[in-house]
Amino acid sequence: MMETEKNKYLFDEYIHGDDPEKRARAENWRVAIGLQAVDRLTVSDYLIQLARRNIEGELSIDEVRELIDVHYKKKK
Repeated sequence: MMETEKNKYLFDEYIHGDDPEKRARAENWRVAIGLQAVDRLTVSDYLIQLARRNIEGELSIDEVRELIDVHYKKKK
């Protein structure tokens, strides 16, 4: 399955779930990841893991942003 095809179903379990807050966060993440795909960019598994934690309410979007910043600063 191509990356863009795979992203089409990313977070489906939340988008079709009963929790409206999780649904909204999942839809936002899917759009953001889809916009990356438009530019032929792929997101890391790490980002998808953080997105899931955000959707679940375990991490705020600010915490996700901070974790991503720290992660990529370490890679330099």
